[in-house]
Amino acid sequence: MPEADQGMSLVILLVQHGQAFEAVINAVLDAGIVDASVVESQSLSSIMSKDMPIFAGLAALLPQSIGSRAIFALCPAAKASTLLGFLREIPKDDRPIAAAFPVEHFLGFDS
Repeated sequence: MPEADQGMSLVILLVQHGQAFEAVINAVLDAGIVDASVVESQSLSSIMSKDMPIFAGLAALLPQSIGSRAIFALCPAAKASTLLGFLREIPKDDRPIAAAFPVEHFLGFDS
């Protein structure tokens, strides 16, 4: 079945700093996904301890992480499935949080 007939997926990957970011990028490229966006982010505990001192005690209870990178990609569903398979091969401690969602309508890709 051609990729166009299988629909599109929105893939979201959350990679904590210090994890195997290079391995995740290699998995994305190996799956044939070449157009993705990477966004740097701060962890909630970091924001609470620095910008909201009233919550500093609560921030101490949260996992300590300085931030993460979020990767967003709109791709054919088959490529999203392939990517998730590649990500399962990354050691569990380095594996990103990953989700793929079906996309019903989109603009910007030529069929």
